[in-house]
Amino acid sequence: MSLTDYAGVAGLVAAAVLALWMVLGARSVTNARHRGTPRPGLPRLRR
Repeated sequence: MSLTDYAGVAGLVAAAVLALWMVLGARSVTNARHRGTPRPGLPRLRR
């Protein structure tokens, strides 16, 4: 394999990782908005 082949494979891997990160990040943000929590983290205990 030549250097351009390695660069192409690295680009495909980077694109796949970026896509997964964006999908998982968007899913967590929409779930947080759907639950109505103002910020991520542990909920406060109410007495």
